[in-house]
Amino acid sequence: MFTSKDGEPRACKRVWAQDVNVAAAMMEAKVDELRVSTTTWTPAQQAIEDGVRKRLAAARSATVRRDPAPGRLSNWWRGTLIDAAYQNLHAAESMIVGIYGPDDIEAEVPEAVARVEAGLDRDDPRRLAALQLLAGSPTDRGRTARLAKAVEIGFGASDAEYLRLRNFRNTVLGGACAMSVLLVAFVVYVYANPTDVPFCFEGADGAICASGSSVPSGHDVITVTLLGTLGGLLAAILAIKNMQATASPYNVPQALALLKLPLGAVTAVGALIAIRGDFIPGFSNLDSQAQILAYAFGFGVAQQLFTGLVDKQARTILSNAPGKATGATRPERPLPRPAPSAPTEPAEDTTASAPSFGAQPEPI
Repeated sequence: MFTSKDGEPRACKRVWAQDVNVAAAMMEAKVDELRVSTTTWTPAQQAIEDGVRKRLAAARSATVRRDPAPGRLSNWWRGTLIDAAYQNLHAAESMIVGIYGPDDIEAEVPEAVARVEAGLDRDDPRRLAALQLLAGSPTDRGRTARLAKAVEIGFGASDAEYLRLRNFRNTVLGGACAMSVLLVAFVVYVYANPTDVPFCFEGADGAICASGSSVPSGHDVITVTLLGTLGGLLAAILAIKNMQATASPYNVPQALALLKLPLGAVTAVGALIAIRGDFIPGFSNLDSQAQILAYAFGFGVAQQLFTGLVDKQARTILSNAPGKATGATRPERPLPRPAPSAPTEPAEDTTASAPSFGAQPEPI
């Protein structure tokens, strides 16, 4: 648990915590307004009010790391505080529908339906039931209960998408960390035993190595690794321009950039080993230090051929992830086609006079 010098919980300064606190304050103000504007406050309404305020207090407790109180690493990896804050906030959003007036319910319907439509499959019956709220009458029985359920389902789908996003980020970071550890172990070993994995080629004037010497040395593997890492960094910078901005609390683009750095070094090392062993058709033997360095850097950039598939998957996940707050991306869908009307027989004109300019033709 993170505490200040006086032992009190220290407030989180992340954007998501401010978002939760503002949303909670707005909801409390809405509850106060409903309480004042309602002449008769029933016991059922009082129970809902107590439940809403309890959930909002729990959401605020998560923003100050009071309850739950995870460790730093556990909270960053599992998103404990984020999930606790938003799940309580979303539960309050669903419960408050029970004390809404008719006007508030009609104002909430479009946003709740849009959230459900963005988070569920097209053939999901829950989505079809939510769409019926748009066509329903304000006097329909059970409309309030159906709206509360739609709000609950929409936020549940939103939380599920962000769980998927966090798992994807953790997978990318886990792969980057594992690759970095193995890369460091490889560099340490080859530095101590340069003849086991030499980065040397037969040039016109004899053997030439990556460090410029004519015999293998520990500096060869360091040179190749650094150039491959620089190539991966360049690929990461180029890939950032294709990555859309996101308000997600989980920084997936940063995780992808970190993956490209060790992968660029691994690609450069592996490619030079493959060229030395005549494993790659069409690549001739490198006969100068400049060529070795250029190939190491170029293969570091070329790792984008592998991580491009990961970038594409990340863009798909980010595009499908709705906002953590009440907002939702409204997907395009075709408008319902009007039912064709039955053709009508044109009325016989029994007068010889021309029709007046204000008359409208009969629909066909």
